[in-house]
Amino acid sequence: MSSSCRKLLSSTNFRPLPSSLLNSLRYIQLNTPFNPNDSKGLTTDLIKSYFNKGSIEEAHSLFDKMPQRDVIAWTVMITGYTSCNHHKRAWNVFSNMLREGVKPNAFTVSAVLKACKSLKALLCGELVHGLAIKIGTRGSSIYVDNALMDMYATCCDNMDNARLVFEDIVMKNDVSWTTLITGYTHRRDSFGGLQIFRQMFMEGGELSPFSFSIAVSACASIGSSNLGAVAHLRQNKYLVK
Repeated sequence: MSSSCRKLLSSTNFRPLPSSLLNSLRYIQLNTPFNPNDSKGLTTDLIKSYFNKGSIEEAHSLFDKMPQRDVIAWTVMITGYTSCNHHKRAWNVFSNMLREGVKPNAFTVSAVLKACKSLKALLCGELVHGLAIKIGTRGSSIYVDNALMDMYATCCDNMDNARLVFEDIVMKNDVSWTTLITGYTHRRDSFGGLQIFRQMFMEGGELSPFSFSIAVSACASIGSSNLGAVAHLRQNKYLVK
């Protein structure tokens, strides 16, 4: 027998399997009922997999069986429902989370803001905005700020609130700029979108192919071939870099 085989078979080199893995193997091999209390992390991963497959009721059932549900589990449910276009359910889960006294984090807030946007529920979005300020995620998380701006750009009659959120963001990323430009162009305000596009260049903002695409479309909508050519030229320079 080789030395490597002896080493593998030696009891001194043996390490027991983690309990969470043993529990999952027991579930698969023996078909015994899965106990959500054995591992919250494993349960949360299973809930994610159910949502990824579109098995919404199975995810909901497993979540209900969890004796202790932390902010991660609640956030996974909210994110899962929004990804499956069940935005009202996502809002209901968020409401139940608050009733149970669980403090949301930045990922929770950004996820539920997406649900508010899709429902075009401005009042709900404003309530989440107030909560974000209270718990300190507004202004400290780019995910929350971008989601909040996107919600206002979709749900409001004008771009004023979205613009206010945008101006308060200290470190804007490409999503920040693109979200605001898109908000203007979706309202057929191509001039407003191009103004933001110009501001992005002036301030050295992060660029993305999507922001260039929107800018070129805005130029086409107002019939400005000159501005379109400039945007296209800048895009080529950006791609070369």
